[in-house]
Amino acid sequence: MGRPVSTAPLPPLPYRVRPPQVLLGVGAVLLVSAGGAVASAYGGNPVRLLLLGLAGAAVWHSLRAARARLRSSEETLAASAVGLVLSGAELGAPVLEGNPVTAVVLAAGFLVLRWAAPTTLTWPLAAWGAVQLAALRSLDAVPPALHTGALLSVALGGLGVALFGRRLVARAALVTTAPWWAAGVIGGSSSAWNGTGGERWFSAGLMVAAAAGLLLARLRTELEPLLGPPVAVPVVAGAVAGAAVTGAFSSLGTVAMTLTGYAGVLLANTAAATLTGWRRGLLLPVALAAGIAMALLSVTQLVARERWSELSLLLLLTALPTVVVAARRPDDRPVALPVAVLCLAGAALLALPDGLLGPVAVGVLLTALYCVAMLAGAGLDATSRSATARAAAVCALAAAVLLRAEDERTTLAVLLAVQSAFTLSWAWRTHIPGQPLDATSATAWRGGALQFVAAAWFFAAAAGLAAVEWYSLPAALGLLIAAGPRLVEGPSWPAWGPGLLVAAVPSAVLAVTTSDGERAVSVLLVAAAVLVAGARTGVRAPLSIGAGTALFLGLGFTARALPWPLAAALVVGCALLALGMRRERSPIAGFGVRVADLR
Repeated sequence: MGRPVSTAPLPPLPYRVRPPQVLLGVGAVLLVSAGGAVASAYGGNPVRLLLLGLAGAAVWHSLRAARARLRSSEETLAASAVGLVLSGAELGAPVLEGNPVTAVVLAAGFLVLRWAAPTTLTWPLAAWGAVQLAALRSLDAVPPALHTGALLSVALGGLGVALFGRRLVARAALVTTAPWWAAGVIGGSSSAWNGTGGERWFSAGLMVAAAAGLLLARLRTELEPLLGPPVAVPVVAGAVAGAAVTGAFSSLGTVAMTLTGYAGVLLANTAAATLTGWRRGLLLPVALAAGIAMALLSVTQLVARERWSELSLLLLLTALPTVVVAARRPDDRPVALPVAVLCLAGAALLALPDGLLGPVAVGVLLTALYCVAMLAGAGLDATSRSATARAAAVCALAAAVLLRAEDERTTLAVLLAVQSAFTLSWAWRTHIPGQPLDATSATAWRGGALQFVAAAWFFAAAAGLAAVEWYSLPAALGLLIAAGPRLVEGPSWPAWGPGLLVAAVPSAVLAVTTSDGERAVSVLLVAAAVLVAGARTGVRAPLSIGAGTALFLGLGFTARALPWPLAAALVVGCALLALGMRRERSPIAGFGVRVADLR
């Protein structure tokens, strides 16, 4: 028996091509190749006329095939006609050295054929190719100042073809337009920033138009596979337009530069606050990219020129629309509010170099900004609250560093106390009773306690107070404050113990070692009060620490009243009693044997 015939399905792609199409393709290749070879080998007007005659015949038959709806024939004959026309008209001239008029005439002819045979894709593609060829050959004749305009004009034409042409034509036009667009944008950026007079504005206008054309291409579904991620084109378009506009306005001086930066901020914030639906998805990245580019470039120029007052004004103006966005769009609040707070803080700090504000005034403003941010942020959702608190903490730290550098201790102490009050208020308002402290709330309690302790210490240093209690007691109170709700809700020793020990130990030790009777009486009275309070409330740590402090004082002054041999005997006796009691409870080798049995 012979081998059975396979019945598996054949691969689809090769068998879509039919024999007539193979004949058409081979014939077209041979015809155009032969025409190009004849043109290169012989040249002259007779050869040119022969090739143009053959091209005319191919055009005629392509038009007839189009009317008869022979799609393969019309496209193949049209492509053959284009190849023959190029060979007959150019006679092998280099691409950049030929006559641009010839390319323009060819483009016009191909457009006429496009009108005569709308179904043929070859004619618009050939027309667009001829236009690009004419543009390339005309660049040397264009003045250097107009090079950017020429490049971007071709790019805009290609984007127009991509927007309104059939799918294949549109995709081919977009791909071939990309180099023109990139070259035009690079040249336009240079002209917009470094040009003279109207050249800046002309280049900036063309770049905005090129960015708009690229953005419109994003709207066509057939072009999406060539444009990358949905946000890429809007971001590129916005950044290009924003950079061009900023470059043009930078020539008008510092005030115009400041207003340009503010316009960028206003553009970004207005778009974020007002755009909805599909417009938001398309235009918001454009507005954000353009606005950010304008703002950053303006800020960079102001910093380079050391125009601190204008930069302060720009940051102040930037904060205003950002606050509006935060108020109108809760979804943007975690970013908008911190940006507003930091911009206001930056505006206050940048008012220092030019002497608009003094260090004390800036410290007060930063503290006021901190208080407002903490007060407003306490009522927001968790994400917005945390983000705003972090931005506010930067303001508080900046105020403290500034006043400490200026050695304004009293002012710093007052501002730290105010900051501490608002920090603890924020921590109290955001805590849910009965719930364990989260990391943010615990940090807030510790931060408020640290601010309180620092305020007390700076005040004591400024007033020249040297007693140890001016430092130990605020530290103790700060430890108690840092515990927060755990003073009531948690175990007593972790919450109350550290603070009470820091308060009691230094004063008690100094009272005994220095025989300070007034200090001893004060410590004893306070220890007794703490002991009684712990007993009445049923809290172990105050009870134990109060009792231990009182015993320490009593034993300490008793030991000091005795002659040193008796005091030594008292200490040794207490130590032996403690050791004997401990070893009787948990004996070790040697301690459990009777004395009579020892060797």
